[in-house]
Amino acid sequence: MRLLLTAALFTLSALPAAAAPTLQPGLYDISVQIVMKGMPMQMPVMTLRQCLTAQDVADGKAYASNKNKDCKISKLSQSGNQVSYDFNCAMEGSQRMAGRASGTTHATGYDVLMSGRFVPAMEGMGEFSQKIHAKRLGDCKPG
Repeated sequence: MRLLLTAALFTLSALPAAAAPTLQPGLYDISVQIVMKGMPMQMPVMTLRQCLTAQDVADGKAYASNKNKDCKISKLSQSGNQVSYDFNCAMEGSQRMAGRASGTTHATGYDVLMSGRFVPAMEGMGEFSQKIHAKRLGDCKPG
């Protein structure tokens, strides 16, 4: 069950952190730190690399996970370098996770804090938060 939980949260971290028009296409290093309330041992920081195209940036899908189509973003707001949005993700069975994200974006990355809850609570864990940091490494390599 914890593996499923980790996978769900990691997928969530790839959701739109911003539809920043100034975000440059390229290869990004993304780190995710998940904090679970009620969990005695916290998970280590996870990292992934993602290639963002100009089209990904233009249509707001720059951070969307192609694997989880069951997450909906609403109330997306961006003013200057500030971004915020609500998320609601269907999970196995009737479970879902929902919450709010906010942070800052710039041409070569972003920093976002997500806070949410599981409905109903999973194994006694109801609330979570994630700190997400992305940094542009350079151009994407063809292949």
